[in-house]
Amino acid sequence: MNSFLQLLAEDLIRKYQYNLKDLTVLFPNKRAGLFLAEALSKRIGQPIWMPAILTLPEFIERQTGLKTADNLPLIIKLYKAYTQVSGSTEKFEDFYFWGNMLLGDFDDIDKYLADPQALFSNIISLKEVEINFPYLSPEQIDAVKSFWSSFNPEKYSLEQQEFLKVWNNLYPTYLKFKERLFKENLCYEGMGQRFFYEHIENYAQKTPVIFAGFNALNKCEKQIFTFYKNNKQATFYWDYDIYYTSNEFHEAGNFIRENLTLFPNELGPEHFNNFKYNGKNIEYISVPSNIGQAKLIPTLLNDDSRKNPRKTALVLCDERLLIPVMHSIPEDISKINITMGYPAQNTSVAALLYMLGELKNYSKTENGNTYYYYKPVIALLNHKLIKDSCPEDIDKITDYIRKKNIVYIAGKNLHFNALTRVIFSEEEQNIPDYLLRILKLLSASSPDTERTLYPLEKEFIFTFYTQIQCLKNTFEEEKIVPENKLYLQIINKIVNTTTIPFSGEPLEGLQIMGLQETRMLDFDNLILFSANEGIIPHTGHISSFIPYNLRVGFQLPTPEHQDALFAYYFYRVLQRARQIKILYNSVTQGLSGGEKSRFLLQMKYESGLPITEHNFQNHISVEEARKIEIVYNKEILDTLYAYTQSPEISLSPSALNIYIDCPLRFYFKYIAGIKEKEEMAEELDQRLLGNIFHECSQSLYATVAEQEITADVINRILHNREQLDKHIRKSYLNFYDSQVIRLIDSGSNELILEVIKKYLRQMFQYDKTICPFRIISMEKRYTVPIPINTPNGLKSVYIGGIIDRIDQIDHAVRIIDYKTGADTTVFRDIPSIFDPTDNNRNKAAFQTLLYCLMFGYNHPQYPVLTPGIYSTKLLFGKDYNYKLKCNNSYISDFSAYREDFYQLLTELLSRLFSSDNSFTQTLNEKKCRTCPYSGICRK
Repeated sequence: MNSFLQLLAEDLIRKYQYNLKDLTVLFPNKRAGLFLAEALSKRIGQPIWMPAILTLPEFIERQTGLKTADNLPLIIKLYKAYTQVSGSTEKFEDFYFWGNMLLGDFDDIDKYLADPQALFSNIISLKEVEINFPYLSPEQIDAVKSFWSSFNPEKYSLEQQEFLKVWNNLYPTYLKFKERLFKENLCYEGMGQRFFYEHIENYAQKTPVIFAGFNALNKCEKQIFTFYKNNKQATFYWDYDIYYTSNEFHEAGNFIRENLTLFPNELGPEHFNNFKYNGKNIEYISVPSNIGQAKLIPTLLNDDSRKNPRKTALVLCDERLLIPVMHSIPEDISKINITMGYPAQNTSVAALLYMLGELKNYSKTENGNTYYYYKPVIALLNHKLIKDSCPEDIDKITDYIRKKNIVYIAGKNLHFNALTRVIFSEEEQNIPDYLLRILKLLSASSPDTERTLYPLEKEFIFTFYTQIQCLKNTFEEEKIVPENKLYLQIINKIVNTTTIPFSGEPLEGLQIMGLQETRMLDFDNLILFSANEGIIPHTGHISSFIPYNLRVGFQLPTPEHQDALFAYYFYRVLQRARQIKILYNSVTQGLSGGEKSRFLLQMKYESGLPITEHNFQNHISVEEARKIEIVYNKEILDTLYAYTQSPEISLSPSALNIYIDCPLRFYFKYIAGIKEKEEMAEELDQRLLGNIFHECSQSLYATVAEQEITADVINRILHNREQLDKHIRKSYLNFYDSQVIRLIDSGSNELILEVIKKYLRQMFQYDKTICPFRIISMEKRYTVPIPINTPNGLKSVYIGGIIDRIDQIDHAVRIIDYKTGADTTVFRDIPSIFDPTDNNRNKAAFQTLLYCLMFGYNHPQYPVLTPGIYSTKLLFGKDYNYKLKCNNSYISDFSAYREDFYQLLTELLSRLFSSDNSFTQTLNEKKCRTCPYSGICRK
């Protein structure tokens, strides 16, 4: 069975023999021309001149000399025309997006030969419709009336007023816009078609014109075809199948049925009855993911596909599947041809451009200095193309930013090499110049840079450089100075639509293409991917300033037009194929309903063809997470023994709490030295709130000259509001410098500072109830050695930490720990705070009792130590008692519990230092939810 292009080639040779040089063959796309040339060459046994093979727009451009301009220059010229006609002072940034929509409307008006003056009329009097538009059909008149009937001249809505304000200027804008374009010998596609049709007599040629493979013709094309037909110069070749053209209700034949009537086919109907009668083998395969469809390719390619890959096509209804499909081609298929090009948005260069845009979007200027928001800064510094220039410096800088919580970084502090001096430049420059400098520097031929750039990356740098330069030149030529925001939006659009064509021989190998690129091409073996409802046909609205009813009234294309187009693409590519596998995603995700296309259901129930359906399922084996156990070795013991050498290196109470909860987490943090991910705090979080509370409570009590704190002393602190605010603000500045605070401009931080003030005032009020007392120390470090037996003999393990507050009241010394979380003072008994299986283990109590042990060792002169917790959340309670409460009894004297606590602590440390021990995972998985190492454990 011959393909459509083979039939066309045979018929041309039969009619014109070898005299093809005077023929002009017009196709709807360029790709078919290559295959026609090949088909002709195989049927010709001698050298001859080939016919001119063109697309219709190329043919029109050759005839008229009007050059189709790029979209951006057209929108700029349209903007100038609109502002001149309307007197509008609208900025180009505001016009750009709806101007792009209006350009599409003008294109439709010209392609469909609509009367622009009539369309853009303000027909408030519905009686005028029949009078002014006698050429409209009754159905069209009804559609026009249905739109204007909602407009009441006596009372327009605000939206209607805005609509009419623009609408009344569109016809003069249309005329002025086209006048400008004609002066510059430019056009948009529809304008070129209309001009050619209206002046077609001037461009008449005597040589034959072949129209092949067209489907949906606009009115302009129909008139052009009619002219050549009436002049007996045209022959028409339609690619269709009787299956869908013989059924007047089948949408795939909507356009072809009319075309066959207006312009009869040169080829007989016997060539177009293949859909139902060529022995098709059709399979529908549901796959529970998009990537899964691509991964099935090695299984789906049969022996014939591997032996004759040229006869096989992988058709991507969703072209975003290109990359996974490319990576799934079996190695034994050495030749492939990809028609779509490599998508730019998937490259590192595109990611870099996006990050540079984000950097500029979130930068701020203060007193002549430029400050950059930390998120895009860190992302940029870690980008491969940047980090390769100096990886060690960048790691140090990003660590410093996180540790110091620098939310906005001064640009001048990031000038550590030539590349970053340009990226974080404080010089005022527009976005194109900025990006061009960076791309030029990246492509510079330094030895280090050359080794890091792959050929594809170099190609994309060059492509983006060229396109951004053209963008810059266009605005300069048109004397438009857009804001950087618009520049970035247009550049992002360029990135999302740019592709680089793959080099190769298009007539060889396995074909990978989009659905629209299959027009006029035929394959024996077809595999269609992503045949989901919403993809074929594509569900989307037409972006148009012309309301739907007016589009219907003036016979402009509507969404139904698109549905019929997709139906034709779908059925046409199947009509001559024999082995057909159609895959679709069966998973409901986001707006995708996991539903097969309506075309699949239509073919299943209407065609009468045998169709088999398979439901592919991923075999998911749920394996238990592998248990991790770290057995002690010499390196681990050496690390632990460092805590026995000097009080300067000590285990903190927090470290011991971690060891009790999960020995493996202790290993990751304190032995392996795996850092927990440091999160930047743009706004005050629980940790920073606690730090500010600690600092302020210390600094405010430090202002007291008296040795004894009385109620009068505390009242002085409470009544000095200015001093309280000053201390809170000073502590706040320790975490955010004054410059950064102005840049953050966070109202939530101010609210949190008010909360801290409320906490401090409540603490002072509570302290008044226990006055008088004397402060012994605040925020001071203490250590205690704990002797234990180790494999290396008796050793003293140093435990140390900073105790928030120690004061003396009556005959007792209070050991106070501040808590801003949900900690309580209550625990069951001493063993419970050492029990890792206890879900309610009181870690705060363990820490506070350990503080008592540390202070008591350093100051044995104080026999009575009272452990307590100041919980900012509980201080507001009416009967709150700061003392720890063990087994329903308040602890007034630590000495009564010291022996039990000391014994259990010694046992804990002995386990930690035992060479027979190992670091294991916690058995309580609730503790894994907030563990920073849960990704390693997978619990």
